Amino acid sequence: MRFLAASWHFHALMSDGSRLLTVKGPQLQHYSIRCTKEILAERPQVSIRMNGHDNSTQTVLKVGGSLIEVATDLINYLVAAHVDALVVPGGGPFAQTVRHYAARTDETTAHWMAILATNQYGFYLASSGAELVEDLRAVERGIRILLPFRVLYERDPLPHSWNATADSIAGWVAHQLNADLVIATDVDGIFSANEVISTIAASDLTSETCVDALLPELLEKYELNCTIVNGRQFQRVVDAISGHSTIGTTIIGRK
Repeated sequence: MRFLAASWHFHALMSDGSRLLTVKGPQLQHYSIRCTKEILAERPQVSIRMNGHDNSTQTVLKVGGSLIEVATDLINYLVAAHVDALVVPGGGPFAQTVRHYAARTDETTAHWMAILATNQYGFYLASSGAELVEDLRAVERGIRILLPFRVLYERDPLPHSWNATADSIAGWVAHQLNADLVIATDVDGIFSANEVISTIAASDLTSETCVDALLPELLEKYELNCTIVNGRQFQRVVDAISGHSTIGTTIIGRK
C-alpha cells in the first residue's frame, strides 16, 4: 500500500511490540495501520548518547509529585516547546496514601503499591493530551509519559524500600536508555548555606536532600549525571532538557 504525501501519526504501542499508526492520506482519508516490530526495525531509530546534547539526545524527565498543582501546565509547556523527553511520574498524593497504610503490610507489597501510584500520576499527566507508553523501546520524538509499573514488575531492578522512589526509577530508566536525566521538583536544586550548588559529586551526598536516598548510589553505579531544576519554572525544565545553562544542580555520577 502506498500513500502520496501522507502524514504519519503514532497512536499507540501495542502489547506485542507493534504500533498502531494513523495515516492521513491525500484526500484527507485516514487509515490505521498495525506495524509489526519487523516493519518498525526498518525505520530510522533515534540516536541516544550520554555525552553532550544534540538534536538526537534522549532525556528522561522525572516530574515530581510535589508539582501536581502545575504538572499538566508543565507538560503542555514542554509540548509547545517541541522538546523530546520520556517523563517518569512521581508518586505524589497517590504514593502518600500507600505510605499511610504501609505499616499494615510488608515492604514488597508497599513497594508495588507505590509504583502503581506512579501509574496513577502518569494518567493524570497524560490528561494534558501527552502520549502514554509502557514500553522502554517506545523512543519517539515529543513528550511521552511512562507508566512504570509493567516494566518494573517484569524486571524488578530496585530494592523494595522507601529509599527507592520515582527518582531511582527515573535513574534506572535513564540508564536503560543511555539517556540524560533531569529531575523537576519544587525547589531550585540542592542548597548549601542557603545558596544553590551548581554541581556536586554523587559521592558527596551524604545527608538528606531533595532526591531519594538510593539515587546517588545509582548515579555512581551507572556513571550517570542528573540535573535538578525547579519544575515550577517551566523554561528551566526546557533548558535542562535541551542542555542549556540554567538555575539548578547537576549531580555528577559520571567519572
